[in-house]
Amino acid sequence: MNTPNFSSLFEPLPLGRGGVTLPNRLVMGPMTLNQATESGHMTDWIVDWYERRAAGGIGTIIGAAVFVSQNGRGWANAVGIADDSYTDGWRRCVEVAHRHGALFGTQLFHGGAASKVSLLGQQPVSASEWVREGFDPARALTEEEIEQIIADFANGARRSLEAGCDFVELHGAHGYLLHQFWRGDVNHRTDKWGELTAFPVAVTQAVRKAIGPEVPLVYRFSLHADDPAATNHPVTPESLAVFLRALEAAGVDAWDISCWHESRRGYFGTDVWLPDWVRQFSEKPRIVAGNLLTPQQASDYLAGGHAEAAALARALISDAAWAEKAEQGQGEQIRPYEDSHWAALREGIDISRDH
Repeated sequence: MNTPNFSSLFEPLPLGRGGVTLPNRLVMGPMTLNQATESGHMTDWIVDWYERRAAGGIGTIIGAAVFVSQNGRGWANAVGIADDSYTDGWRRCVEVAHRHGALFGTQLFHGGAASKVSLLGQQPVSASEWVREGFDPARALTEEEIEQIIADFANGARRSLEAGCDFVELHGAHGYLLHQFWRGDVNHRTDKWGELTAFPVAVTQAVRKAIGPEVPLVYRFSLHADDPAATNHPVTPESLAVFLRALEAAGVDAWDISCWHESRRGYFGTDVWLPDWVRQFSEKPRIVAGNLLTPQQASDYLAGGHAEAAALARALISDAAWAEKAEQGQGEQIRPYEDSHWAALREGIDISRDH
């Protein structure tokens, strides 16, 4: 019996800026762990989680949904980088990743309307007045507040570099603040911020200025919003092209494309998958997330030209050594993902420890 060969997953991937190269094509996609302190500071639990995945062969780790503003928290026990007191915790994460040869970056985040008064102690904010299902009504940001949040993103990026991060990612997906400004069904502003790309571009430009010309900048986006399974996002191929080209001009080096749990689905009323639409408008590397659970699935997806790197999330909840086993041709020994593993994570249990 032939041993499966997944060597293509372990080829390096240059990001084209500052000589930064991903060690392999496997990225730990950003996952909300909800194990920070009440104030959003780092804990040993989170550091250990990252180290176990780095030791298991993942080449790149993205620290998920790191709030840059205190009014940008999306949930309790989320991790933050809203002031300098958070930097040392992220330095610990970078150190354990580097110890095992992995790269590490933070995913800078503002939840916008995806929050609650009980968490923030104030009304959530958004591009315009809006109620996101399951959350409290949000008010429209003032222009002064928008400028402050842009500065918060830039400061979060600066702190990320001070912690030693190899790259920075912006979370523009899943109906959070950057996404809210891009959505024509949410952003009804009549000032300059009513232009749907204005806020994402301004944040990208500010972050690029903060990190300088040599540090890669990744942008995560999705076309699903409140309902992750839906494809009714108010975007056309033409407006997607405008969006991607504007962000690329502002300094984005790679795309983190979130397809939720299905990366093999057609968009815009066609059979063309979202990453393939992106390739029509941009030559930047594509990291794709969307139900790539086995080495064969990831290998086939990359071989088909749909992505340059695979983002793994649920697969790494179940088995921290997923990448190592794939590289050794032991894919059959990888523990399959089950929904109970996600439930265990929500209870603060790293289920991969018992495997």
